Amino acid sequence: MKGILSRNLRRAATATVVASAATLAFTGTASAATGAATGSGSEVYGSANWTWTFSGMTGINMAVRDTKCDGNPVYVFFEADLGMGTIDPTPYRWNESGCGTTSSWSNLKYSSGTKLGRVRVVVCVDDAGWDTCYRSGWQYNR
Repeated sequence: MKGILSRNLRRAATATVVASAATLAFTGTASAATGAATGSGSEVYGSANWTWTFSGMTGINMAVRDTKCDGNPVYVFFEADLGMGTIDPTPYRWNESGCGTTSSWSNLKYSSGTKLGRVRVVVCVDDAGWDTCYRSGWQYNR
């Protein structure tokens, strides 16, 4: 009886080691998903790239270029869809340097405080009346 018990324990230990090795081989290290988007019109061009987190983004790089010599400043920001019809605009990043100039920012962060499903880049011209804005397509946090 003692020999059977010992043999069964060895088999169980071997099975556990093999299963653990297989799990390690197939799981690996997960890489963080990244996102990128652009928005543009005849007066402005903007872009952003980032790394997704559950509730936001890190490592955000944004830029906005004034492409028209009209004396109007331009700006870029994100619209974050928080669900249930709630769209949260992030702080505006301004370029007031004039025609043909680009302003950029790097290593920014954004946290929605809840699961963030999608965002889009918005670029705008600060013109008379309602600002003229252009939006990228929605980028999804997978």
